[in-house]
Amino acid sequence: MHIKQAMSEFSILYFAFVGNHFGGVEQKIMGQFDALVKIHPQTYLYLVSTDAPNDALNKEIHARENIYSLVNTIKKNPFKRRREKFSMIEKELQKYSPKDTVIYFRYPNADFLFLKFLKNISEYKIITEHQEIENTFLKGKFNGNYLRNFFELIWGKAVRNHISGFVGVTEEISNFQTRINGRQFKPSISIGNPININAYPLRSPSNDDVKRINILFVGSGFKTHGLFRLITSIAKYKEAISEKGFNLKVKVVGNSAEMSFNKNLVLKYQLEDIFEFCGFKTKNELNKLFDWADIGVGSLGLHRIGLNESSTLKAREYVCRGLPFFWSTRDIDISNECDFIHSVEPNDKEFDILGVINFAIKMKADNSIRFNMRQHASTYLSNEVKMKNLFQFLNKQMSND
Repeated sequence: MHIKQAMSEFSILYFAFVGNHFGGVEQKIMGQFDALVKIHPQTYLYLVSTDAPNDALNKEIHARENIYSLVNTIKKNPFKRRREKFSMIEKELQKYSPKDTVIYFRYPNADFLFLKFLKNISEYKIITEHQEIENTFLKGKFNGNYLRNFFELIWGKAVRNHISGFVGVTEEISNFQTRINGRQFKPSISIGNPININAYPLRSPSNDDVKRINILFVGSGFKTHGLFRLITSIAKYKEAISEKGFNLKVKVVGNSAEMSFNKNLVLKYQLEDIFEFCGFKTKNELNKLFDWADIGVGSLGLHRIGLNESSTLKAREYVCRGLPFFWSTRDIDISNECDFIHSVEPNDKEFDILGVINFAIKMKADNSIRFNMRQHASTYLSNEVKMKNLFQFLNKQMSND
């Protein structure tokens, strides 16, 4: 069992509710921790989950010091599970003094249980990380998570009154947290999602046919991803694509219950010769698909939940691998002025797919573009760069006492 030793510097306790597998969220959190502990060794990560970590995640946990797993003993009742999670965290906090400890919490959404927890640990300085605008009701949008929106509407402001500061992955998200907090000033900072650059090899393009354009979509196919827009846009311009002699191929990697909607659209518009739904792919299979592709598909539907800005891991992977892409959003770390991005309008309408094709042809002709993208990732997107900014923010909050 870990017992905190007396030290002159403060400790950073990073708490995150996670799954029991080594998925995208868990990989991101591990990457943050790895970079943060290099800067500040007194950093401790607590992964809080309903089920015990599987073999892959357990291997990652045991390969590092200062990482701990808190697992529910209660399995069936979701209310009791959530209450137990906060109870386990409170018990761990008894090992740390509020005077020299800052809590960094991946925001677990508002409800009366989280509010009670925050009141119980009010002596600690608490910073929360926010990946989204949690209450889309306030944006006049409905993302399907009505219960979360309702709880945020009731307890969101009270919860934020007990939080010391906010970290948002976009300016839009950071501004939302401070705005909903009301008149009470709370420090905030915008730090886009980081990425482990070494986990993604630089692609080696394999398509030298000018008229053949290979498009890669990586994602679950949710409507906020906007795959339906690509399908309807190709359907609208299919005749023009054929007239210009382009041979278009789209491979879709990923799956979810919503993907059936996209598959039905492809059938409706008779685009089976263009679209291939590949399902989930292994790391090696995905590497080959990135070599195959000429252009990637970024987020095309975030406007549906009222977001103008994004900080998606998918776009960061494209930049790391050196795959130019198109989207309908903005990013704090990836300017639309970058020459490896093509932008379309943020709405549900079809966009000019011929413009995307011409952009892809231009990118194929420039062999330096993938190296420039890799350099951009190293300069702006890496865990090391992002965690330096986070540590400076946390250090400032502790210094203000």
